[in-house]
Amino acid sequence: MEIKIKKGKILIYRVFDIGSEIDLEKVEALFEDKKLKGRFKLDRKHNMSLIISSSPLSIQLGSVNMRLQDQMVAAELIAKVWYFGTVSLCFQIPIPENTNWPELVKIASWIENDEEIEVLAREKAKQFQNDIKNAIPVLNEWSMNEDYVTYFIQELDGLQGPLSTLTEKVDVPALILAESKDILSEQVKKNILENTYQYSRDDLVVVDWNSALVVEPNGSMDVPLVIEFALNQLLELRYYDDLLDQRLNTLYNEVVGKKRGLLSNKYSRLAEDAGQIYLEISEIVENVENSFKTVGDFYLATIFRASSKRFRFDDWQKSINEKLGNLAEISKLLHSEVSESRNQTLEIIIIVLIAIEVVPFLYNLSQ
Repeated sequence: MEIKIKKGKILIYRVFDIGSEIDLEKVEALFEDKKLKGRFKLDRKHNMSLIISSSPLSIQLGSVNMRLQDQMVAAELIAKVWYFGTVSLCFQIPIPENTNWPELVKIASWIENDEEIEVLAREKAKQFQNDIKNAIPVLNEWSMNEDYVTYFIQELDGLQGPLSTLTEKVDVPALILAESKDILSEQVKKNILENTYQYSRDDLVVVDWNSALVVEPNGSMDVPLVIEFALNQLLELRYYDDLLDQRLNTLYNEVVGKKRGLLSNKYSRLAEDAGQIYLEISEIVENVENSFKTVGDFYLATIFRASSKRFRFDDWQKSINEKLGNLAEISKLLHSEVSESRNQTLEIIIIVLIAIEVVPFLYNLSQ
């Protein structure tokens, strides 16, 4: 029997870094209508496994007309604002009733290759940044962003047996990879299906680096929210990794191959800049990493760790830590250069003073 989607939606995410940080209370004040805002909340049964330092603010921005294959559809646009400087835009598109699996895969492939979504998302992000600019101390104009798609299904028709057999009945990896043409190898399929999770017999989650499948009959948005949180943390790790590259390159260019004057305070300034950058970025990265923590092996904590693994958090954190270490070493070297320069200057001053004392004495002796 053919499996069809009776009820579901596609969540298309675009995450942008729009500021150094965001004052959520000021943002909340800008949207006085309580119907338009809400704080990040999870089901009570899962709260014990997660620690959230500052809940993001969710704002409904209304309906947006989007092209889905050969027709226009109305998508609900929701902006979620995170205190560490990001905004995630979520375009929610309903899945047409009775859509079969191959049709859903074709829709996924179209979304993967459509450029209009990116253009629309950037336009909406820029507009939203301008709307809340008074709540952002320093505006960011970083060109990179994160994209993700979650296929959220509430009701399926035609599935015989438990939900765990879904991965045997339909090509879930093809949906996850938005691959409607090529037949995937068993190795690729196995790699994706290894990240399949269930809390109960009636739900199912498959998480990958660019998309996820969530089957949740009760309509709970907990899993998509947790994945979205990981996505925002990923963007911030990428942002500060790139920022460290820029700062390190600037320091290298300032130092390497350039001579300094005897009385120049250039190295002193660079040493202070390097030390300040190290402290600022270390603190910010630590705040981002601590914004969402997992405790134990509860379901949502497992989903978050799986998302973090697929997003390669460890690699990004390792890269940042290495660059922070390089920055610390540069700061030490510059401070050492400053100390050496000062010592040399003091030695020259002492020699000059001695000369001032000795030369007249010698002159008098010669008379």
